[in-house]
Amino acid sequence: MNKKIGIIISVICLIITAASVLGIIVANQGRVESIDPEQLQVLYTISDMPFPDGPTEGAEEVTHSKADSLVQLVKKKKDDTLPGRLRVLEGLTKKYETMEADLVKGGMKQDSAELREKLSEDFVKDVTGYGIYSGVTKLTLWEKICMFAITWRSVMLIFGFLGVGLGIAIASSSTAKSDLD
Repeated sequence: MNKKIGIIISVICLIITAASVLGIIVANQGRVESIDPEQLQVLYTISDMPFPDGPTEGAEEVTHSKADSLVQLVKKKKDDTLPGRLRVLEGLTKKYETMEADLVKGGMKQDSAELREKLSEDFVKDVTGYGIYSGVTKLTLWEKICMFAITWRSVMLIFGFLGVGLGIAIASSSTAKSDLD
């Protein structure tokens, strides 16, 4: 019985460790140091927003100043893979948080349905002016897992290695009794 429990703990913790290493690799490819939990929640919210698919042919229309930092991030975007979009996604979280703060300062109640609806509508309209469409903002399930791994990679790595050690110790013990007994 102890061996089964130890093996199960080890396998679960190996998966957690592998996910944390994945988070480190994806973050380094996208040149993003870290994403905090609030930014992660904003990214998930942005992913669920109704962005249009974008133009089918030709360049994406940009209606904002070329000196704008988000325009610069869009220009530097290498491709539509997650590492290629990470900097743009990070810029989107900052823009979202700024727009949310402006609406709250304008008198809207924070965390209300009215605020979320107005913010979603205004954010989609503003961000599409940067030439950003659903191809950049939508996160697949795998990309959401990668974003979670980027956010929590340190904690997952620590507990993953500790759990693997604990699982191996449990699996290798030959009796149910403690060695101290």
